[in-house]
Amino acid sequence: MFKNLIKPRWIALTLILLFLIYLFIRLSNWQFDRYDQRILRNESTNTALSMAPKKIDSTSQISGLKQWEKIELKGNYISDQSKLVRKQYLENDLGFWVITPFNIENGENILINRGWIPIGVSASTNQIIPPAPAGIVNIEGYLQPFNESIAQPKDLPLNQVNTIDFNYFGIDVASDFYVQLAKSSPMDNQVAIIPLPELTNGPHLSYAIQWILFALLLPIGWFVLLKKESK
Repeated sequence: MFKNLIKPRWIALTLILLFLIYLFIRLSNWQFDRYDQRILRNESTNTALSMAPKKIDSTSQISGLKQWEKIELKGNYISDQSKLVRKQYLENDLGFWVITPFNIENGENILINRGWIPIGVSASTNQIIPPAPAGIVNIEGYLQPFNESIAQPKDLPLNQVNTIDFNYFGIDVASDFYVQLAKSSPMDNQVAIIPLPELTNGPHLSYAIQWILFALLLPIGWFVLLKKESK
């Protein structure tokens, strides 16, 4: 049976088999790594969410904090600087995030993701931005890092952007984090609070096992073909 292995066709087939086994094992290891990273990220998020909120009087106090840590702020919104972040979903409905700078008591500004609103007639038309609560507002929210800057299309409707970026605002704002609103007093009733993420381990472990199974099945198939040809 094994004399067929010296034939060029079987040499090529065996080399392809070895390459595929190597590839599937690498893919399995990659999925195991993603699974481990997801677990670590979930643990970090759970730890941050379980901590008591920190009262912040200066934007310099947030530089040493982590994503999802909760902070308390007191100040007033700068409503005329609000912007809408496009293509955001809430329970499968398309809409916008409402981003408004917040002036804290020491005069510094930090961006607040006030929540979600649905699109109007069309996502490509000008959208009215709900005004933020006026006067002094007390805020609790979760720290979030800024997204990577991307090129901004020139034909976007007024006050709409594709991502949260502190460079899009005409005033100085904190560049370490923005705040995802959890609650405020008075309440901002014109926008929907963004829900906390579901912390699952994802499908990575099952994918990793699948790649291992594929790697195990390949030599079995190879052996069956070899045995058939020898008959």
